[in-house]
Formats: sequence, structure tokens, C-alpha cells
Amino acid sequence: MLFQANRGTIEPIAIRPIVEDGARAPIPSLVEEEEERMVIRHGLSAVVLAMLASACGGAAGDGEGGERTLENGTLPPETPGDEVAPPPPPATQSPAPQPAPEPITAPPSASDYDKEKTWAEAHGVPIPAGKVTVVAKRRGSDARSEQYQDEMVVFRPDGTIARFVATTKPAQMPSPGSSVVPDVNGDGRKDLGIVRPGIYEAKGNEWFGIDGYERRAFRVLTTSGSGALPAWRDTSGDGVFSAKEKQAAEQLGYKITGVLIHYGFAPNGTTLGQDTYVGPWSVGCQNVPYAELDRFIQAVGGASASFTYAIVQE
Repeated sequence: MLFQANRGTIEPIAIRPIVEDGARAPIPSLVEEEEERMVIRHGLSAVVLAMLASACGGAAGDGEGGERTLENGTLPPETPGDEVAPPPPPATQSPAPQPAPEPITAPPSASDYDKEKTWAEAHGVPIPAGKVTVVAKRRGSDARSEQYQDEMVVFRPDGTIARFVATTKPAQMPSPGSSVVPDVNGDGRKDLGIVRPGIYEAKGNEWFGIDGYERRAFRVLTTSGSGALPAWRDTSGDGVFSAKEKQAAEQLGYKITGVLIHYGFAPNGTTLGQDTYVGPWSVGCQNVPYAELDRFIQAVGGASASFTYAIVQE
């Protein structure tokens, strides 16, 4: 797929800065990370785009403050730091055909709202009347995915809902030389992160994206306002978050930071300028397809909106 940029979480594909209210917001510092494999249709040799530093989900830092020491034979939890993935590099061949996610455009009825509300509340997510709540249904195994397997359901104040194909999982593996994705167990390998299921808050007024194609985004925080989110870490490097790895992450309190809800690319490719990018773009961030971003922004109440954001394992 693509490279994902996240502070602390995503890596293979790249992510971009964002602009706000017509004025370009500061572009995140560049970070050397690859998010996921990107296929670029136009372009000659693959040129690794600069990595955006303040974009996507982050994780515990990887020793910036000095060398970590072992305590009782176990490395202490990483200190929070931003993980950002580099922009996806252009490829020289067309992307392989993939089934494109089909956006749900038919207006859901009031009964749809009630059904989804019942489901969400049965899974521990309150749906208060008159407020925006987004429930992200995580589907499939707890592993990185280069496809949009998940769904986001937006509960709107008017008693209606909007549905979006999405991904809450990282798509790309971190590059070995990543300066933002941490090595939480000290084995010399960067450890991909994923936000754990839970109830969070999302705040707008963020920008992110490929340089020159920055678009609105939302930052995910804890309900107390912290950017360090509970996370699981893939310490074996196989892209899967095993039961053992989850248990260790929860015991050691691993976090991921810099997590955004931002655009990814279409399964069959999104062309920006001369280059084509394919699939989800994340090393920890949450993605909505490029073509669906404006509809998502409208559904949550605008680019400056704040709302409850819950991730639930379906």
C-alpha cells in the first residue's frame, strides 16, 4: 500500500501536513519513515518523499533522551514521542486491481440510527442525544492491513447516521532506520503500534497530507486531553498483534502519540499531480478514503469540530 505517517505509530506509507482556514498551517517536521508500499503509476525511479513529522500516530519514543537501561531484566516503557511515516514513493507500474470500498450514500433512516445506537451502547459506547459521536468498528484480526476493513459510523445531532469505509489499523511496517517508531523491547527492531479499543476524543483544526495536497484532519486524544494513547506493539515484527504482545503492552503501559484521522488513498489508486498512491496510509493513524474525506468532515460538523471517537472490536 502506501507509506503512513504517524507520530509513534504508522510508517510504511507517507502522510502529509495540513492547512487550515485558508492559511497554511506549519508543516510537520520531516521524518524518515516508510509507511506502506506505495505504487506510483507515473514517475521514474522510486523517490522516497520526505517524511512528515507531526502527522500520524505516534508511540513511545525510542531512546531520544539517552540509552535506556534494564530493570529486573525488562526494559522500562518508552516515553511518549511522535511517530510519523514518510510520504509514499512513486512506483513505476500500475497498481494491481483491488475491489474498491463502496461508500454508503443512501440516507440512513431513523431506524438505522436506533439500531446502531443499540449496538454501540451494548459495546460500552454511550450515544448521547444532540451530540456527535463516531464509532469505529474494527474488523478482522488484530494485524496491520493494506485494505479498508473497518467502518466508521457517525451519529449526528439530528438523529441520523452516516457510514464510511475506513481503517483503524496500520498499513505499513516501520522502516528499520525509523527515528520516530520506537523499539520498545530493545531487540534492535522498530515495533509497529496500533491504538487499543477505547473511547477517545477527536479535535479538528489539523492539516495533513502529501506536500501540496494537505487536507483537513482530526487529532485523537484521550478523554483527559492527552495525545499519548494506549497502544499495542508488534514486537515480533510480523505485523500481527498477538495475545502475548497485547498482554505485555498493557502491563508495560505502551503508548502511541500523534494519531490523526486523515485521508488514505483509494484501493485502485488516487492520483495527485503526476503520481498515483494506493491504499491506506498509516503506521498508527486512522484513515478515511481520499474521496470520502469531505463527506466525513461534513458529517462530524465541520473541519473545526470536536467529537467523541470510539474504537470497538466488532
